Amino acid sequence: MKKKRNSVDVLSMNGSKWRFLLFLVIPTFALYLFFCIVPMINSLINSFYDWNGYGPKTFIGIKNYANIFSDVEFWDALKNDVAIVFFKELIIVFLAVLFAVSLTRARLKKGEIGFFRFIFYVPNILSVIVITMVWKYFFENFDFLDKGWNILKTDNGIWADRPLALIIFIASWCGIGYYMIVLITAINNIPGELYESADLDGAGKIRQLWYIILPELAPQIRFVIVNILAGSLAVNMNLILPLTNGANHTMVMGLYVYNYGTSNLSMVGYAYAAALVLMFVSFVLCFAVNMYMKRQEAKQA
Repeated sequence: MKKKRNSVDVLSMNGSKWRFLLFLVIPTFALYLFFCIVPMINSLINSFYDWNGYGPKTFIGIKNYANIFSDVEFWDALKNDVAIVFFKELIIVFLAVLFAVSLTRARLKKGEIGFFRFIFYVPNILSVIVITMVWKYFFENFDFLDKGWNILKTDNGIWADRPLALIIFIASWCGIGYYMIVLITAINNIPGELYESADLDGAGKIRQLWYIILPELAPQIRFVIVNILAGSLAVNMNLILPLTNGANHTMVMGLYVYNYGTSNLSMVGYAYAAALVLMFVSFVLCFAVNMYMKRQEAKQA
């Protein structure tokens, strides 16, 4: 009797697994295939054609890719993207760690912690258009860094002469709050025994930060770095489009693709090729950074 029951249980478990697979996994995979994989394949095919998006296609092979890599504007866009992401990584990681440690290890009251969490997280709940318009108005009308304090010593004001620096500042300001919350959660999960042992050994707050908190946060910091990298190269244009529209040496790859795909309808095939180059660059950078940081974590473990 026990053997029969066991066999029936196994059959019922297999049946439930198949039902789960049929009603949840397969439809989800089908949607992913339809909305993600198929458009990527379609983009790859269209990138080998001279096409305006509507009329007949003319096969031109890799000519679109050759034109992209010989275009000075593309390399300027790539250089700007790398600069934005590099400084954005430094600023966000540093400030997110600083704020997360301050709100968990500093002796603040519960109300104060909640207030600062809300203030730092506000940019994440605002629309990109609202953020860009507010900061653009601020720097255009209250250019105190040059006109008032004369710090940056620009000829035409910071907005005209240092637009990329302001874009980096705004992009970093938008991302600190979310990653601060991620790091706060990780810090709260660090065992209290580690701090108690450090206190007994006479380790101060700085040594605890360096030898306890930062090593324990290594996986989360890797997540922050890779996530910023993955989410920046394609969406930097969301800030730059309403701010400068790529003028004054602020072109980025996402805006480069957008311009050829919308304003220049005779080069839709070229835009497809540029989008695939952008995706490839983003994938390679994310993969390389992720693998490098994993190896560094393994060495320190």
